[in-house]
Amino acid sequence: MALTATGLGSGLDIDGMISQLMSLERRPITLLATREASFQAKLSAFGQLKSGLSALQTAANGLKDAAKFSATKATVSADAGFSATSGTTAASGTFAVDVTQLATTQRVASDAATEFVPADGTTTARTFEIEFGKVSGGAFDGDGTVKTLEFTGSTIEQLRDAINGADMGVTASIIDNGNARQLVLGGKSTGSAQAFRIGGDVGLSYDPAAPAGSASVTEVQAAQNAKLKVDGISIERGTNAVSDVLAGVTLTLAKAGSGTLTVGQDTSAARSAIDAFVKAYNDANNTIKGLTNYDADNRKASTLTGDATARGAQAQIRNIAGGAFSGLGNTSRLSEIGITFQKEGGLAIDSAKLDAALKDPTRDVSAFFAGASGVKGFAETLAAGLGTYVDGTGLIAGRTDGISASIKSIDRQRTALNTRMESIEARYRAQFTALDTAMAGMTQTSNYLASQLANLPLSGSN
Repeated sequence: MALTATGLGSGLDIDGMISQLMSLERRPITLLATREASFQAKLSAFGQLKSGLSALQTAANGLKDAAKFSATKATVSADAGFSATSGTTAASGTFAVDVTQLATTQRVASDAATEFVPADGTTTARTFEIEFGKVSGGAFDGDGTVKTLEFTGSTIEQLRDAINGADMGVTASIIDNGNARQLVLGGKSTGSAQAFRIGGDVGLSYDPAAPAGSASVTEVQAAQNAKLKVDGISIERGTNAVSDVLAGVTLTLAKAGSGTLTVGQDTSAARSAIDAFVKAYNDANNTIKGLTNYDADNRKASTLTGDATARGAQAQIRNIAGGAFSGLGNTSRLSEIGITFQKEGGLAIDSAKLDAALKDPTRDVSAFFAGASGVKGFAETLAAGLGTYVDGTGLIAGRTDGISASIKSIDRQRTALNTRMESIEARYRAQFTALDTAMAGMTQTSNYLASQLANLPLSGSN
């Protein structure tokens, strides 16, 4: 009977045994991967925490601008002939505005028969001169500064381009009236003091005080001031943007006409900033809750459950939002102007109470948020407190730097272990290959002996 040995020789599953052994050897790498995943989750969580707190800091900084709480709004009646804007220094009130004349620029046009080429056909240098001033007492009163252009061209187009390319205080254009082309010159600034006189030897001459038809240029539009009345008081200005009649108010005149200007408090900018702050606070609060909550029913912790940095940030914003501020007028807490805490830790706005507080000068909401007389307000206090967490050298940066360093350390350990695993696998493979070879030899010997024994004569046979 032949001898058998199951699994010996070539029947040995070397790859399977090495695979099982290497699974055991790789356990440290698996543990490193688990640790790395934990660190990556925390890194992501701190990123979310910083993002939420940074958004809250931005919203808090938006409340530091006192101008938002003293803004005004100018309202103009329909078809008034003017528009208006108002700033923080504008006083509330209603004003009657009557626009009787707009400020205009001087505009003149060359005579259709004007020649720009000398009679002899030469194109030697000629001059174009202009002086600004005003017509006073039937005469032109110049400012004493004559601007001169040296012109060497021979066409109306060349003169136009030369004037526009120089600092002459006017712009030049060409209008074709159907029979001839005329050069039109317009001043760049409005007002009666922006009239101009033209001289030189290019074939153009004009004096705004001279009788019509006495020059080669005719007046298209005179330079004049804007004229208006505000509450019956006559006003005259050289521009249609009048900003020095009512403090903090700019009137932009568009046409002759009458209308009513009403200036009042504008709380929209302040209200928008407060709404943005409350939203950012609630978003940050929800983010922190989501990162730190513990699910007691399932006995499952969140990524930052129990983390001191997250708990500290949560306590910081709650303490400041719920705290009292002294030395800032008649408002010391958010709750006094209609912003209160809810059960879940967020903030809610009582719109009626807040709007009333913003319109009540005795509340001085501006001082509460933006600070006053060297005393830090709510906004700057909260923004500074958040800075200890979100600034480049803040607590969150310190935590994330440490986590990143740990991840890099794990990567180095994994590289070293992978190199070691290659060496171990090679050693196992060499050992099992040698074992397989040895057992193959033993199998051959066993088969030979079995064959020999089978051929021996049975003892006791005849």
